[in-house]
This record gives sequence, structure tokens and C-alpha cells, in this order.
Amino acid sequence: MQNNTILSAGRFAAMVLLVLLLGGCADKVASTSTTPPPVSPAVSAPATTSAAPTATTVPSMTAEELVWLKAVTSLHKTIDKAFMETGTVYLTRAKMKSYATALRSCNRELIRIGSPGDRLQPVHAMVKQACQTFEKGAKCWDAAIKVSDAGGAVTGTANERTFNRASQCGFEAQGNGSNLLGKAEAKGEEINAEVG
Repeated sequence: MQNNTILSAGRFAAMVLLVLLLGGCADKVASTSTTPPPVSPAVSAPATTSAAPTATTVPSMTAEELVWLKAVTSLHKTIDKAFMETGTVYLTRAKMKSYATALRSCNRELIRIGSPGDRLQPVHAMVKQACQTFEKGAKCWDAAIKVSDAGGAVTGTANERTFNRASQCGFEAQGNGSNLLGKAEAKGEEINAEVG
């Protein structure tokens, strides 16, 4: 029986060895086997599609924008009217004060009408520049007033030079500012025409 036990033990050991070998080799065979790479679906070049360009429409001028442009035109006419006189003009203190007041009205009116929308900013910049020019002219008229009497008479050579330079400066500022307002109005009309 002892022989039988030894044989059984030997068979058992051989069996375990065989299982271990097969188990170890089976794992190794599976990991070293060459499997073909997975087949990927056919890939074609992406289709090129050209999207039709979308037309973006710019909205027409709003009522507020049109009112703002009309206010600029009205401002221009008001300032120019103060300087449009026929016949002989006597530069009395009262007349020079009226010129200075008319020129200063630009800044007051610009503050009153406020800033327009984004698309009218180029126009706003021109109007603002015109108002700055008018303000310079108003200061010139103030200087002319200081060296003259109530009737506008100027005495003394130095005062005459000051008066002449100041009144010329005042008139030039009015003309230059008026030209800028004219350009601003034209730009406003151009923008209005572009947007329909």
C-alpha cells in the first residue's frame, strides 16, 4: 500500500506540475499571441461644405438718433444766425457778449442732448470738437470786452492790438466751429444713408 501511496503522491505531484505549467504557459501564450489590430471603419475625408454667407442687416436709425442729429442741425443754425447780420455791425460790449453767449451755447446744448449711440460717435466727436472751438472763441470775445468801453470804443495802442486780435480770434473760431458742425452733419447724413 505504501507503493500505491507513493505512486498516488507522484501522480498528484505530476498533475499539479502539469496544471501549473499549463496554467503558466496558457497565460504566456495568450499574452504573446499576435492578434490583428482592430479593424476601424472606413474613414473618408471630411466633406467640405461652404456655408452661404449670412447677410447681417444693420438696423435703421432709431428715433432717438434722428432726434439727436436734428438737434445738431438746429444748434448749427442757431449759432450761425447770431453771426449772420446784414449791414454795418457795431461791436459794442452787448454785441460781443451776445457772440460769446452764442458760442458757449454749443457746450450747453451738447450736454442737454447727451451722447448718441455707438454708430453716431464719429459725429459726436466732431460736434464736441466744434464746441471746444466755439469755447475758445467765446474766451476771445471776453478778452475783447475787457479792453473796450460800453460802446465798443478802444483807447490806447496796446488795447487796440488786444481788441483786434481777440475779435479776429472770435470770428475765426465761429467760422471754424461752424465748418466742423457742417462736417458733423454731413457725417450724420452719410451714416443715415448707409443704414437706410
